[in-house]
Formats: sequence, C-alpha cells, structure tokens
Amino acid sequence: MDEEKITKIKSWLLHNWYIALAVLIVVPLLCFLAVLHTRGDNKDFAVSGPHLIIVKEGMTTADIAQLLHEKRLVKDPTAFRLEARYKGLATKLQAGPYQIEGGLSNGAIVDVMVKGRIKQLRFTVPEGYTVVKTAKKLEAEGLGSAEKFIAAAKAYAPYEYMQTDNPDVLFKAEGFIYPATYELPVGLSEEKILAVFVRQFDEYMQDEKILQGCAAKGMKLRDVVNLAAMVELEAVFAEEQPRIAGVFLKRLAIGMPIQSDTTIQYLLGSQKEIITFDDTKIQSPYNTYQNPGLPPGPIGSPGMSAIKAVLTPEKTEYLYFVAEKDGHHRFSKTYNEHLRAIREIG
Repeated sequence: MDEEKITKIKSWLLHNWYIALAVLIVVPLLCFLAVLHTRGDNKDFAVSGPHLIIVKEGMTTADIAQLLHEKRLVKDPTAFRLEARYKGLATKLQAGPYQIEGGLSNGAIVDVMVKGRIKQLRFTVPEGYTVVKTAKKLEAEGLGSAEKFIAAAKAYAPYEYMQTDNPDVLFKAEGFIYPATYELPVGLSEEKILAVFVRQFDEYMQDEKILQGCAAKGMKLRDVVNLAAMVELEAVFAEEQPRIAGVFLKRLAIGMPIQSDTTIQYLLGSQKEIITFDDTKIQSPYNTYQNPGLPPGPIGSPGMSAIKAVLTPEKTEYLYFVAEKDGHHRFSKTYNEHLRAIREIG
C-alpha cells in the first residue's frame, strides 16, 4: 500500500474515530448476543410443564444454572450464567421457590426469577387421571413425593360418600380428586394437597346439586362416580358421554357385564393401545369383562360433564359400541351388528 493511501486512511480514522470505535464495540456485541440467543434456546432440551425450583441461601449463579440444568430446564449452564451477567441480574437471583415453565429461553427464565419468589404453585389435574398418574405428575413438577401422595390416598375418605368397606378398593380417594387447575401454597404437604383436591370435589358436588341428583335417581354418589370414571375414559368427545353412560346403565340393568376396556387399563397400570382377548381374562375384581356389576371403585377422576352424563343418560336401545379411527364411537343394538362394525372399522 503506497504512502498516500495510508495517509488517507489515517486521516479518515482521525475524523471518524467514533465510527471505527462503534464497529469495534457493536460487532462483537452483536456476535455475543447471537451466541446467547442460540445457546439460550431450551425448547429441544426442556421437559414441558411447570417445574418447582428451590433456590437455597448461598447459592451462586453457577449453582442455580447447574440446578436448572439438572431439572432439564436449561440446556447450557454457562449460557445461562452469561445471560444473567449480561442483564446485570446475576446478584439479584434471590433464594426461595420459583415456578418455571419448561421450554422457556434463558432470558425468560432469568426474567421470571428476578420478578420474585412465588407464594403459590399452579398445578392441573387432568380429567380421567388416576391417583398414581396425579402423584407422578406432582413429583415431576417438583411439588411433592409421588410415594407419599399415593400412601395418603389409600385410606383418605373424609366425606361419607367416599367411604367403603370393600377390601379390593386400591384407593379410597380414587375418583374424588377433582380435575381442575389449582393454586397451591408453597410447602404444602402431600396429605394437604390431597385434601385440597378432594375438598374441591365436594364443593362442586354441593354447587351443582349432584347429591340431590343422586338421591332423585336412587343412586349412591360413589356408584355414580364409579360409572362416570369409565364414561370419562371411554369418551374422547364429550357429546358422546350421555350415550355411553346409557349403554353402561342398560348393561347393568339386564345383568350384562359392563365390559369396559378402561377397567383393564386400570388394572394393568399403564395405557395399552389395544386390549387383547388375553387381557380380558386377567383375574381381578376390576376386570369388568369377568365380573358383573361395577368395579370395586372408580378408576380415575371424572369431570363434571361425565358425572352429569350418568345422572342424565341418553336412553337408546344400544348395547355395544366400538371406537372409530377419529375417536368417535359406532353404536350397535345387537352383538352381530357390533361384530360387523368392528370388521368395517378394521
């Protein structure tokens, strides 16, 4: 490069030094932010759903980052530390409980934690969930021990309609954990969490006058919930619940076994895509293929629509139904019609 060009460059830099300085600062900063954004994306790593994180006194940002990584919320602990430092918040992450949704970016997690510790935890019990599934969900979201919750549910029956002397009942609280979204105080024991769920069930029974509806039908609430749990799990679409309830009640009235696959799933303890003939031969009081009448107790938590479907069933001549591929059901009056429907659906 000749001397004249060098002189021109020096002159330009002398008069435009601020531009050169900006380039030297902005370009590295943009690169840094791009790296933070890329390494701070946790969607392909995190476990979905809310998670309870307890930050203890004395924990450093590195400790918090490692904890978040172990809870499968943060993919790259180093990137999280850099994010907190970049935002000037590394020293503002206070001790206490935090509820963090799986899949948030590092930046979003930092923002959640800086806003402050939580006083209540949000937890959802889905419709149809069993005691065991609810317990596992509680533990997965960091709200308590699945083992302790399951132990508490075995004999918990604070309301008269929950009580039973049937020794085959696995959990007296089964079916009476109301499916809803709850705001639970931080630090609540498994026993008290169960009490909240069951109290919510009772409140809805009172508000919706379900006990009066049971009395009018000459049915016990425990039996209604028992039937409703099967209806809940059989029906993918709520509009079919009254018709399915009608089929089950008709079978009971004529002494025919209920024959619900949902009870087989319950005794197996896991969801099976197809129930086989051999499965229906399993010896268990919960097997409604082998035993007439209702199973010993509910097999899950029915929603209000399923409970109401049992109290106001659709009256038809149908005795059979089989699931279509889209989740709807095809109903039949005779066994031969039922077999034909099975063949046609494939």
